Amino acid sequence: MKKYLLSILCGILLLPGCNYLDMVPEKDIETIESLFEQRTKVENWWKGLYSELNRIFADFRVNTAYLGADEFVTCQALHSSTLYNLDGLKIADGLQMSQNPYGSIWYRMYVVIRNCNIFLENVDHTYNMSEEDRNWWKADVKAVKAYVYFELVRRYGPICLVPQNMPVDLPVKDYQLPRQHVDTCFKEIINLLEESMEYVPKHSQRISNYGHTFSLEAVYALKAKVLLYAASPLFNGNAFYSDFKNPDGTFLINQTYDREKWKRAMDAAKEAIDLCEENGYKLYGNSTNDLEQGKKNYHEAFVGDGISGSGFNWNEVLFGFAEQGTISYCIKNMAPRVEFTSYSTKGFRGSLFPTWDCVSRYYTKNGLPWADDPETKKLDPYSIAPGDSTVRFHRNRDPRFYASIGFDRGNYDVQGKTIVLKCRRGEMQQNNGNAKDEYQTDNGYYCQKWVSKYDTYNRTTDQITYNRWCFPYMRLAELYLSYAEADFEYSGTLSTASLSYLNKVRERCGLPTFADSWAKAGGIPSGEKLREILHDERSIELAMEGRRFHDMRRWKIAHTEMMRYQKSWTLSGKTADSFYKLTDMKETGVRNFTAPKNYWLAIPQDQIEVNPNLVQNPGY
Repeated sequence: MKKYLLSILCGILLLPGCNYLDMVPEKDIETIESLFEQRTKVENWWKGLYSELNRIFADFRVNTAYLGADEFVTCQALHSSTLYNLDGLKIADGLQMSQNPYGSIWYRMYVVIRNCNIFLENVDHTYNMSEEDRNWWKADVKAVKAYVYFELVRRYGPICLVPQNMPVDLPVKDYQLPRQHVDTCFKEIINLLEESMEYVPKHSQRISNYGHTFSLEAVYALKAKVLLYAASPLFNGNAFYSDFKNPDGTFLINQTYDREKWKRAMDAAKEAIDLCEENGYKLYGNSTNDLEQGKKNYHEAFVGDGISGSGFNWNEVLFGFAEQGTISYCIKNMAPRVEFTSYSTKGFRGSLFPTWDCVSRYYTKNGLPWADDPETKKLDPYSIAPGDSTVRFHRNRDPRFYASIGFDRGNYDVQGKTIVLKCRRGEMQQNNGNAKDEYQTDNGYYCQKWVSKYDTYNRTTDQITYNRWCFPYMRLAELYLSYAEADFEYSGTLSTASLSYLNKVRERCGLPTFADSWAKAGGIPSGEKLREILHDERSIELAMEGRRFHDMRRWKIAHTEMMRYQKSWTLSGKTADSFYKLTDMKETGVRNFTAPKNYWLAIPQDQIEVNPNLVQNPGY
């Protein structure tokens, strides 16, 4: 009988002092073989792969990409609480370690890889399924495996590749795999995706009760995303890692920049865009020059319109996670306090909120940074216009600002209506100043992007009714932005196609075209200024979606961006004049993000100790 074992888990995780056969008896191997004889059990195994991805990547407590960047944070008390394992915050502070590493998904992802391999090696023995379905399911699992590899690479850099599970009777040294050159890792990911393309169905051709799976459009989009990373500075000719080698002396990161990688990323994005548009994918809402409609378009793209009963926007979302238990927990912690005039642990908590950097990044209504817009650059953003109740900083902004950010004296959709937030000391949405009270905003802002008018709290029953939506892992707008970025990095300018794609994203939310906006500021920038603007275009559109954590790293700007302390309004202020005084937001950690150490997570030290061929990431 053939006995299987994932090489990483046997050779690295289970050694020394642990015998695999003691942990997985022979009868369990028999069970796996018999399990794969029946379609229904095989289907459950297949769905189980997605269940694990949902548990890891849709939860802000687990997925470090949500809280590990400079755009989303929790209140100070919750940050320091021993009841919560918010590893993203520790990573944001540069506290990553190799012993008990924060945010590590190393073990869990290699378990998924093992289970993918078991599926691929056994599904041919399933007797009661059609060849068409067998080919589809195998292709889908290859896409899942590619996805998992990619998630490992963008967190850890070069990884160990496991093309198939290995027999347990090999010598120990055969399990001690080295890390592969990062280009080899990217190549294997692309190979798996391309192998899957022949049999993965288009979105419109999938059977309705298999909505959790990859569509062909999603596979193409993931390929474009992978190639964008492969072309990016962190992986493409990175001098940070000039001494990063395997024990045999082979380099793990190429030291020579290859401009052509941007061309491959651009071409892959174009292929994905064309396929998506041909098959009915489109941005939610129509192009508009009405700012209020633009706000509505953007907000409903994530939480829905309240009519259909969900925010499952599968016309724009190419791949997403929709585990509603996790999503309801997120909503509970994002929405501001209602129904209580003082601090309470019941109802909505408002303890997960956008940072000052996130809030500041949004454009003006003219589609320009505040400092570039001739209508705002001479204004003090933190002053209050005569007769107004809030600062100029909150007025005349990008519609996505209002769709995403809740601010003092601003409208906020929740509790079945539009309320006006009141965030000053003594008011309903205040921070009360008690450092022990966990569920509060620490800068005076709230997240609106993921909260719907249809999220409600009933104080009498102490029950919350949640709207339904999904976390978008890939959506069409990202493909448009990826094409423009790759085009610029390859050619040094923006083509007509790139401008067209940028405009689709902008016009959906009511902004002027890219050229019209910059005409107000002297014309479209060039060089480094244009690169920064394209980074902002992406960070604004994809704000609080877990993208910037990885984008800052692949752009190699995290060691400067993450060292900037976040700001806050003076939360003790009871009047506009006393509240709207800018101060430093209280943080529990001390910023210590260093290069190259904190660009990648640490491989768990116990893996290094049992495998002499597995080198640790630099700096640990």
